[in-house]
Amino acid sequence: MTCLLQQAVAQDKSVSGRVTDGSNGQGLPGVTVLAKGTKIGTATNAEGQFTLSVPASTTTLQFSSVGYKSTDRDVTSASTVDVTMAVEARNLDEVIVTGLGTSIARSNAANNVASISADELVGRTRPSTVDGAMYGKLSGAVITQNSGAPGGGISVQLRGPSSINGSSEPLYIIDGVYANNNSYDSGRGAAAFSNAGGGRQDGATNRLSDINPDDIENIEVLKGSSAAAIYGQRANAGVIIITTKKGRAGQTKISVRQDFGVTSILRKFGYSDFTPEKLDVYYGPGQDADDQKVLLAAAKASGKIFDYENELYGNKGFLSTTSANISGGGERIRFFVSGSRTDEAGIQKKTGFQRNSVRANVSTDITKNWDFALNSSYTNSSNQRGYSNNNNNDASIPYLVAITPSYANLFPVNGKYPDNPYANENALALRDRGINNENTNRFLESFTSTLYLLRQENSSLRFAASGGIDFALTDAELYLPEDLQSQVRLANPGASRYSKTKQLNTNLQGVLIYNLQLGKVGLTTSVGTTRFTQDVDGSFVQGEGLVPTLRNPNRATRQTFGESFSSSVDLGYSIGQEVNFADRIIARAGVRADQSNLNADPKKKYYFPNASLAVNLSNFDFWTFKDQVNLFKVRAAYGETGGVPGFGSYFTPLNTVVIDGRTGLRNITAVGFDRVAPERAAELEGGIDLAFLNNKITLEATVYRKKVTDLLFSYALAPSTGVGAISAFPVGDLVNKGLEIGLGVLAIDRPNFRYHQQTQFFLNRSEVTRLTVPTQAAGPGFATLFGRNYLALGESPTRWFGNPVVGGFPTRYQESQPQYQMTFANDFTFFKHIDLSFLIHVKQGGYNSTLTQNAYDQGGTSPDYMEPITLADGTRSFLGFERYNGDLSNTSSNYIQDASYMKLREVSLYYSFTKDQLGASMGKFVQRVKVGVSGNNLVLVTPYKGGFDPEVSNFGSRPVGGNQDLYAFPSARRMFLHLNFDF
Repeated sequence: MTCLLQQAVAQDKSVSGRVTDGSNGQGLPGVTVLAKGTKIGTATNAEGQFTLSVPASTTTLQFSSVGYKSTDRDVTSASTVDVTMAVEARNLDEVIVTGLGTSIARSNAANNVASISADELVGRTRPSTVDGAMYGKLSGAVITQNSGAPGGGISVQLRGPSSINGSSEPLYIIDGVYANNNSYDSGRGAAAFSNAGGGRQDGATNRLSDINPDDIENIEVLKGSSAAAIYGQRANAGVIIITTKKGRAGQTKISVRQDFGVTSILRKFGYSDFTPEKLDVYYGPGQDADDQKVLLAAAKASGKIFDYENELYGNKGFLSTTSANISGGGERIRFFVSGSRTDEAGIQKKTGFQRNSVRANVSTDITKNWDFALNSSYTNSSNQRGYSNNNNNDASIPYLVAITPSYANLFPVNGKYPDNPYANENALALRDRGINNENTNRFLESFTSTLYLLRQENSSLRFAASGGIDFALTDAELYLPEDLQSQVRLANPGASRYSKTKQLNTNLQGVLIYNLQLGKVGLTTSVGTTRFTQDVDGSFVQGEGLVPTLRNPNRATRQTFGESFSSSVDLGYSIGQEVNFADRIIARAGVRADQSNLNADPKKKYYFPNASLAVNLSNFDFWTFKDQVNLFKVRAAYGETGGVPGFGSYFTPLNTVVIDGRTGLRNITAVGFDRVAPERAAELEGGIDLAFLNNKITLEATVYRKKVTDLLFSYALAPSTGVGAISAFPVGDLVNKGLEIGLGVLAIDRPNFRYHQQTQFFLNRSEVTRLTVPTQAAGPGFATLFGRNYLALGESPTRWFGNPVVGGFPTRYQESQPQYQMTFANDFTFFKHIDLSFLIHVKQGGYNSTLTQNAYDQGGTSPDYMEPITLADGTRSFLGFERYNGDLSNTSSNYIQDASYMKLREVSLYYSFTKDQLGASMGKFVQRVKVGVSGNNLVLVTPYKGGFDPEVSNFGSRPVGGNQDLYAFPSARRMFLHLNFDF
C-alpha cells in the first residue's frame, strides 16, 4: 500500500500562484485555472491565489475569466507561477450559446449575438428592472418605455416587427426556463374605471420586473431568425437568454451592496397661465370669459395660483436597494445564494415599486462524468401605479393636469375635496384616494445536468438535460370611492375590482451531443427534443355601487364576474451538425420540427431549418500579419422561425346571453380559422468581424433581411356571410432589412489611465411585400386625426397616415420606426482606483402620435397656446386655439411629431479601496470597498413637444400601433449613492 501511495503521489504535482489584474495590480478572484487538455481545475480565491494538483505530465495551465484575455503558462518545470491578466476590450474567446446544450467561441460564431455582462447591467448604476437595464446596450433593439410609473413597463423589439398583431416581445429564457414576461390586464378599461375599452392601455408592468438584476451573470441576445432558429415556433421576435450567477470553487466570498437614491421628473410638459386676454381667446368674448376673469382675479388676489404639474409630479421619491450574496464551494459542490430588497417611491405621491427576492443556485460534480445544477428563486413584487393613460371617464391624472387651469383650487377643505368645475374629476382626490395596485408572487425553478456516456481522447458523447417551471400569481386591485366626483354622477357610484392571474410555464429538454476530433477537423452532432407548456387562469370580481367606505365588491349593488383559461402544449425535435476545421472554417446546419395545440392541426410538424458558415481568415497559415489584424472573419447565416397563433384562433367563441332570466349562448361577429398555422420568418444574415492590435480595436458589421410570411390578422367578410371577420387569417408578407455596426476601441491602456469606448449604430426598414386583403388600418388607434398605421402594399406597417383625407385615403406621414439609433459607451480608469463611465443614446427620427398635445390645447394650458400666427386668409390668431378649434384643427401634423432624442442614459463615478488601503484592522476581513455615485436617465434633448418624453407607448408591447402618447405617466431621472463591500 505504501508503494502504491508513493507511486500515486509521484504521478501528481502541485502548482500554486497568484493572478492579478494587469490594469491595477489587484488580485483577481474567480479566475478559472485549468490543466490544459483536461477538466482538472480550480478557481482563484478573493486575493487571486490558487493551488492546484495536476498530473505530472501537465505542461500548461490555462487561465480564463470573463472580461480578460485568456492566458497560457508553461509549468513543465515550475511549481509556482504568477500571472498578470490583460483586460480584454472584447473577449473573443468567450463562449456564447448556439442551441440547446451547444455553444461556440465568439470568434467562431456566424451570427451577431449581443452580450451584456453583469458589470454592464448593474456595475455602473442601479436599474429598476432587467429590461430597463438593457437600454442603449443592444444594437438592433428598439426598447420603449410604456409607462414611467415605478416598476417599469418596457417593450423590446428586435430587428423590426415580426408580426402585426399580438406582441413584439422576444422569447426570454432564464437559466433554461421559458420565462413568463406577460403584462396582465388589471381591468382599467372597464366602464366603471375608464370606459376606454381596454386594449392594453393601463400601463401595466411586465413580469421581467420580478427578476433581480443583481443576480444576473450575463445576457445573450439572439436577435434574428438565423440565430434563434433552434427555438422554432416561439422565436419569431428573437430570443433573450439570461444566465444567473453561479458559485465557483475557491474561498467563500461575501458581497454586500447598498444603494440610496432619489428620483424626480425628467422633463415637464410645461403650461401657460391664463390672463384676461387669454380667457377672451379661449372662451370667446362674453359672459363665460367674464365669469372666469372674476375667478382669476380672486385667485391672484389670494395668492392661490397653483402649478398642478409640479403638485402632481414634483415628488422627490426615495430609492433604496439592499442586496447581499455569498458564493464559493469546493471542487465538488459550488453555491451562490443571494437576497435583495428594493423599495422605490415615484415622482407622484402614493406610487411606488417594491421587490423582495431570494435565490439559491447550487451545482455539483456527482462524478467526474456527471454534473448537476439547481437554480431556485422566489420573488415578491408590488406596484402602486396610480391612474394615468387613457380614460374616457376623466379618471386620468395627466389628462386632468392638462385641462385644469392654475387658478382652480382643488385642495381639500376639512378633509373634503371640492369638485373640479373644469373636468369630471379632481386630480388631487384621484391621486390620494384612488387605488391601482398589483402584487406578484413568483417562483422560478430550473435544473441542468450533463452526463458523459463516453469520454475518450478524441471523442465524447454526453447527454444534456434541462428544464424547470415558472409560476406567477398576480393579484391586482382597482378602487374608486363612491364619493369621487367622477363616481357620484353614475347610477351605481363607487367601483372596486379584484383580479387574479395564475400562470404556470413548464419546459423540459434533452439533447444528445457527440464530439469527434479527426486531426484538425472537429465534428459536433446534436439531437434533442423539448416540451413546453403554458397554462393561464385569469379571474376577476367587480362591484359597482359600493357601500360607503367599503372596498368589498361582494357588497356592491351591481356585481360582475369573469374567468378565462388558456392552455398550450408545444413539442419540438431538433438535429444539428457542426464542422470545425482548425477554427478556420466553421459550418453548422440543422433543423427543428415543432408541434403545438395552438395550430389548427396539433399533430402537424412545422420545420425550421438553419445553416451558417464562418471563415476565420486570420487563422490560416497565409495570414502573416496577425499582430496587426488578429481577427478577420467573414460570416453568413440563414434560419427560419415561427410565431404561434393566439390561443383559440382555431375556434369560434360563443358569448353568454340572458333571455327571460335564462342563460344561453350566442355567436359573435368574429369567427375562427380552421387552417390557422404559425407565422413564419426566414432571415439571411451576413457580416464581417475584425480585430486589430491585440483586440484593442474591434469592428462588427452585420446586414440582414428578415421576411415574415403569412401574417395573421383580422380579415373582414361581406355582411351577407352573417359574420364580420375571420379573427386570424394569413393576410400577407412583411420584410425587415437592417444594418448593425459595432466599434470598440481601447484608446488608452496605461498603468494609471485606461479609456475604452464602444459605439453602436443600427437601423431597420420594414415593408409589406404581399397583401391578400384590401388596405386597412393595422393595430390599435384612435381617430384618423391623430394618425393611424395601415397595412398597405409597399408601405411600412408602422408608418403614420392621417388627415386630411384625399381621394378617400388618408395623407401619408412619417414612420414611427427611427431612421437610426446610436449609442456611445465610455469607460475610464484613473490611477487603478477611480472608474468613470457614461452612456449616451441617440435616436434619430421615429414619430409619435400624441393625444397629450390635444388635451393641453383642449384645456388652454399648452405652453404655446397664445403664440401668434397668421392664417392662410391673412388674419391673425393664436396657435393653440387654432390647433384645437380653428383652421389647423383638422390636420394630423399637429399630432404626428418627431420623437428624436439624445439621452444621457447612465453616468457613474466610483473609487475602489483595496485590501492594502483598508489597513491592518479592516483589511483582515474586508477585501474591497467600492463607493460611488451614479445616475440614469439624467438628460434629455429632443424636439418633441407632444408629451413628457418621446419614449412612450400607450398600447404596450404591440408590434404595430404602439408609439402613441396618451396621457402617459411621466419619465423620471434617478440619482444614487453606492456602497459595496466584498468580504
